[in-house]
Amino acid sequence: MSRDSITLLRQHGQAQLHWPRLAAEQLFIGRSADDACALAGRLFALCSHAQSLAARLALACASGQPAAADSRALDSVRLEAIRETLRRWLLDWGPACGQHPDPRCLAALGQARTIADCAVLAEHSVFGTRTRAWRQYGLAGWRQWAASGHSPAARALQVLLQQPPEPAPALLVLPDSQQLAAAPHWLAGAHPAWHGQAVETGALARYQRLLQPWLDAGQVSAARLLARLLALADALLGVPPHACASPLAGSGLARVDTARGPLLHLATLGPDGRISHYRVLPPTLWHTHPAGCMVQAAAHGDAPQITRRLLLIDPCVSFTLAGFDNKEHAHA
Repeated sequence: MSRDSITLLRQHGQAQLHWPRLAAEQLFIGRSADDACALAGRLFALCSHAQSLAARLALACASGQPAAADSRALDSVRLEAIRETLRRWLLDWGPACGQHPDPRCLAALGQARTIADCAVLAEHSVFGTRTRAWRQYGLAGWRQWAASGHSPAARALQVLLQQPPEPAPALLVLPDSQQLAAAPHWLAGAHPAWHGQAVETGALARYQRLLQPWLDAGQVSAARLLARLLALADALLGVPPHACASPLAGSGLARVDTARGPLLHLATLGPDGRISHYRVLPPTLWHTHPAGCMVQAAAHGDAPQITRRLLLIDPCVSFTLAGFDNKEHAHA
């Protein structure tokens, strides 16, 4: 087990989660805001553009300066989320649902530099048609699309629709930074929670209303995959990521949407203008709550089923299963 890896252990029918998280943001302490902003994109391997933007917004807000994202920064975060979703589909979600990795698609993703490049790849390897047409299918249409087997993603969704029912998690669309700052109860404890309840904050929460019939039927993994595909389609069609910042008790709180859900940065500056406190709350920190969606997903089923569920939750670090039958390791 690596130091920054999640371990899920099941004993006597109970699942437990252990994540000795490396708080890399502690490297910001004592630095100037400019130094920290420059470091943020290099320090975090995933979502580096989102991390850089969140750091810039949080630190600007903490210093009393205007904190707003320009269109270039938002475009970079949007492209980053598109590429990350395609990467996860090609490397993990597809294979977990019986679809063989396509080396040509992986090579195309490696060469994709623009949203237009990614759109071509998505229409070929995911939607099997024009993105705008696919987005308009509706829930019944996406079920028919899955049954048609028109594309690898359609076949993967059909596999998930045929899985045994799963309990639906508690879902929450995080409010904007101003509302979060006004009621900071969620900051208490090592894992954020909403009024004490563990919640899932990613794409499934964002599209909950649309996908509620599948959640009611226990088709949770299918709904998770479809939610990520909907987020991919919307990003390709021009929906920008949400990015904002607000003051919180002398600190700056920034929220930036990523492929996995809302990313939060909380920054405090000392009297000398250098960083005295810094906290990063990625979506995975919500999902690894002791009573959160990852523990819930691991509570029943065999190792391949649980691995597939966890891959669809999509933690930002690797995870290992211990004490499960067909024990195996998965990566993020």
